[in-house]
Formats: sequence, structure tokens, C-alpha cells
Amino acid sequence: MTKYLIHGKTSGDFAAAMLNKPQNRLEILQPFFDSFGITVHEFVFTSGIEFNFVSVLSTENDDSIEAMVNIVYSTGNFSNIAWSRAYDAEEYKEVFELGHERMGAYVSSMQVAGD
Repeated sequence: MTKYLIHGKTSGDFAAAMLNKPQNRLEILQPFFDSFGITVHEFVFTSGIEFNFVSVLSTENDDSIEAMVNIVYSTGNFSNIAWSRAYDAEEYKEVFELGHERMGAYVSSMQVAGD
């Protein structure tokens, strides 16, 4: 399964709802994640200024994450939310090995201009 990092900034509406009725959001959202085949590895809130929510999830494809994030964003609970692919150290090494192997095929604009 592929891992993804979700980070966002909760909205004033989220804070108002939580102050009105405090709740464990992961417990409430677990069936939602299950419906997408998403496994939650981390689900944490932070005291950050730029973002105050981080989650590490895994699933089979980008489409599930994109659809899930769009639904969450549409609720108004986040003023900003984004996702990106997450790589463990070995996977990231493999990304650079692939780049190393294919580096010779790249032609820069400077090389083209010099022709």
C-alpha cells in the first residue's frame, strides 16, 4: 500500500463545533476512511500556525486520497488541506536510483540552445 501525508489548517467552524461538542474525530471518521480502503497510521493535531493537522494514511491509489480530501474540504472544517505521497527511506532511495539511471537521457534547454 502507498503512504500519504495529509496536512491542513482547521477552520473557525471546526473549532466552534468542537467547543460546542468535543469529540474524538478519528473514532467518528473511521467508517469514512474504511469506505475508501484507507488505513490510518497517524491522526494528530498540532499547535502549528500554518497547519494544525497531520495524518499519515495508506491506500491502494491516489484517487481514494484525492476523493477523500475533496469531501473533507467541502465540509468547511478545513480552511486549507493538502496531500502528498510519502516515501520511507528505502522507497526514496529507489526514486533517486531510478533518476540516477535515467539522468543521461535528459536534455537541458541550454544544450538545445547550443545546437
